[in-house]
Amino acid sequence: MNDPNSAFPEEAKPQVWRRYEDWRGRRHQAFNAKHAHRLTSWRNRRSFRRLVVALLCALALVIVSSGFAFVGTPWFILPFGFSLVAALTILTILRIVTGSVADAPVTALDEIQLAQRNSARSFGFFVLSAAMFIPYAVLIALSSQDEVPGQWVYGSAILLISLVLTAVCVPTMLIAWWMADPDPEDFAVALPDTVREDHLQR
Repeated sequence: MNDPNSAFPEEAKPQVWRRYEDWRGRRHQAFNAKHAHRLTSWRNRRSFRRLVVALLCALALVIVSSGFAFVGTPWFILPFGFSLVAALTILTILRIVTGSVADAPVTALDEIQLAQRNSARSFGFFVLSAAMFIPYAVLIALSSQDEVPGQWVYGSAILLISLVLTAVCVPTMLIAWWMADPDPEDFAVALPDTVREDHLQR
């Protein structure tokens, strides 16, 4: 029987891909189980939206500071590094408090969560596709010159990294923004027997 949520028919899936999907499912359950009792007071809609706003501010600083990379490395490295660490930290906190729905495999979600995840990922892909035209336009403009300073090429690469990071965060931000106050039992995820045995062996 084919999985309606998979782009590949069951008979076309190689064994390596099936093992990868199983590994993702176990990894997702282990992640939620590890953080099930952390930041419990933040697991509400108000905190979700505050974190999303904080992440948007950090990503905006990442993009703005990447523009200074076209001028010189010393001008951008400090604000870029600070905002990059801040964005990744807030993103990790969002994953913890929302149960990492945006990154979860199909087997770990119910029908509503799966629909939300797929919709958020679809919009995130649209944002990524649209954002890529910005560095492309910069590179096309630079190609009109016979000699291009290396700093400008470096700045284009930093800008590309900033925009990709922003697009990657979009699904998590969308799901967190519209997520209702969850039931505490949703985060009380027990470790699977295989994962529990692995931890005991270690």
